[in-house]
Amino acid sequence: MTPFPSKRLRRLRVNENIRNLVQEVRLSVNDLVCPIFVEEGLEKKKPVDSMPDIVRLPLSEVSNEVQNISDLKIPAVMLFGIPSQKDEKGTSAFAEDGIVQKAVSEIKNNFGNKISIMADVCLCQYTSSGHCGIINDKKIDNDLSIETLTKIAVSQAKVGVDVVSPSAMMDGQVSAIR
Repeated sequence: MTPFPSKRLRRLRVNENIRNLVQEVRLSVNDLVCPIFVEEGLEKKKPVDSMPDIVRLPLSEVSNEVQNISDLKIPAVMLFGIPSQKDEKGTSAFAEDGIVQKAVSEIKNNFGNKISIMADVCLCQYTSSGHCGIINDKKIDNDLSIETLTKIAVSQAKVGVDVVSPSAMMDGQVSAIR
């Protein structure tokens, strides 16, 4: 038996052209989505301690941030809302004057379709419990949560969001939203 070679050349990786030809994953700026955390009632940018170089923005700063993102040729943003008022049902998440709805309207008014807007569909930032679903009798009410998540998605679509992004971990949420 011959010894296993210590130098193992890969024929499909011998030069840059071949490597590019057989490369499985191609990542470019066109594949990027930049998160924007917009906080209701905030007066100036506020760092997110757990995420370096990420800040919470007041609504007044959203268009400036989107312009900076657009200047970098990043084609999309993902909005996460932080309301000033929370309740047990997360009602500010689907309010016509909710923080995400205001941010989407502002971006659409200033940029049109020059940048795509995605928005998180979840309840954790909007409920007083901080949970992704609505709690009834100390249990997650999956059906009521899905009904509310659907209201959120519809309210975001009405103001012009391009992609709703359900992240609430509720069974059946995607089919209900569709």
